[in-house]
Amino acid sequence: MTHGLYSVGEVAAMINKGDILLLAGDAVLLSTLPKGKWIAGTTSQFIENGKTLLTTREKIFVHNMTGIAVHAKFKVYDASTIKNVYDDAFDDGFSVLITPFHSDVKDEYAINCMNYSNFASRILCGWISVTPKYTGDPNDVSLVFSGETGLSYDNAGVVMHIELPTGKYAEIHTFNPFVPERGDVIIFEENGNQFEKVLINGIKQNFRKYMSVNNIDLSPGNNNVLVGDYAGMMINTVVMPELEGADEKYVIVGNPVFKGIPYRFAKLNSEESYDNIQHIENEIVLSFSCATNFIFPDDFSKYLNRTHGPFVYGEYTYFLLNHTTVYVTVGNSDN
Repeated sequence: MTHGLYSVGEVAAMINKGDILLLAGDAVLLSTLPKGKWIAGTTSQFIENGKTLLTTREKIFVHNMTGIAVHAKFKVYDASTIKNVYDDAFDDGFSVLITPFHSDVKDEYAINCMNYSNFASRILCGWISVTPKYTGDPNDVSLVFSGETGLSYDNAGVVMHIELPTGKYAEIHTFNPFVPERGDVIIFEENGNQFEKVLINGIKQNFRKYMSVNNIDLSPGNNNVLVGDYAGMMINTVVMPELEGADEKYVIVGNPVFKGIPYRFAKLNSEESYDNIQHIENEIVLSFSCATNFIFPDDFSKYLNRTHGPFVYGEYTYFLLNHTTVYVTVGNSDN
């Protein structure tokens, strides 16, 4: 299948030919594309063949699904309709969701997805469009695009539902280089992104003060990742660095955490985690990685040389995650 960075003209030619495309790139470039069978989200940082980590605002990253999709249908969801995303999916295939970062639809999905009809009974992955924090341009906005409507959205999600041929199956893989430390257990008393007090080893404490006393460094690449144990599934969220004008009472996390789930601060366990991706036998048809992983170029070059795609600001593998790399494989069901 086709994947990689292409000029606007090359992408337009694919669209006009009727190809089914997942796209990522600069908003100015995406807005010039013709209508067709595609969805997209904004970013300007990419992995190409796991070896080249680059920033470009002159090309668009393409995952061409034409060769693997029997059929694709395209939907635009807002905060009131995203609950239908699993009902709309194909039984034999997978769905890709792209949402803007500052959007009601992202918040609604992140907090309530577990309550949706058919949640996780069909395969869903996807990502969040990158914000000005990561492009470096304060004029940027986090947008998604629907090729079918020809419109961009800052408060809706776009989805490509893909149906696979008979005899093919898809799997989502989440590469998480972090594991929880053996230290303090942190439990939140409500779902959400912003907290003043939490339970630490069963005692309610000011979260901000706790981190200060324990010298927790919120710089990217340090121990600013929390890992939650969701009945054996390890899910990351990033504790956000201090923002100008932030309320000094609160701590903000990158994606919602959930009431009653035990969280711990994380440590890198890369060697064991990276080893798993080297033994994937099926074709990788789609991959994308958290923008915060851009600070680990040596790890990508050494271990993730089969991945290719955009750097994004949050990854969907049913739940919304941070600090992971997600990839989808397609194989033969008779293997």
